[in-house]
Amino acid sequence: MRNEDFKSFYKKYYRFSVKIAHRIVKDLSAAEDIAQEMFYSLYRELERVETEDEKKLCALVRVATINKARDYLKSAYVSKVVAAEDNAELEVPASVDNSTEAAVLCMEENQYAKMVLQRLREENRTSYDILMKVKYLDIPPDIVAKEYGITVNNVNNRIMRAKRWIEKELSRLYSE
Repeated sequence: MRNEDFKSFYKKYYRFSVKIAHRIVKDLSAAEDIAQEMFYSLYRELERVETEDEKKLCALVRVATINKARDYLKSAYVSKVVAAEDNAELEVPASVDNSTEAAVLCMEENQYAKMVLQRLREENRTSYDILMKVKYLDIPPDIVAKEYGITVNNVNNRIMRAKRWIEKELSRLYSE
């Protein structure tokens, strides 16, 4: 995709991306930021974006926006409190002022996450390594695929399965 093509792609899908993000985060300015970040991520991967199929482009924008919005909601900077008097949402940064309980819960979540990642590493070292390289070290999937002698699709499938396994483990831990 060339820069000119990307500009028209951006103009065509920007509002679509903002609407999707707004449905998830319920904040227009955050939704606009999320859309900008999503398009920036796509811009960095221009050579890998397929422009021939309109449905694939639309699906790519939708999925990438949803993922960015979910990441935004998971971030430590987003902590919302509902005021009892008027049900207005106030953004409150996570800090010592919030409560000691919130800090303890955050530490507990981090401990659970580390424990689950260690289990994944013990049970399926290859999937763990692929997940870490692609998602946490930002190594492109095609490079990881060459390193392991597998296809990019296989890399993506291993990442998806590892994420599902992690979700199951975390939900099992939290339900105990």
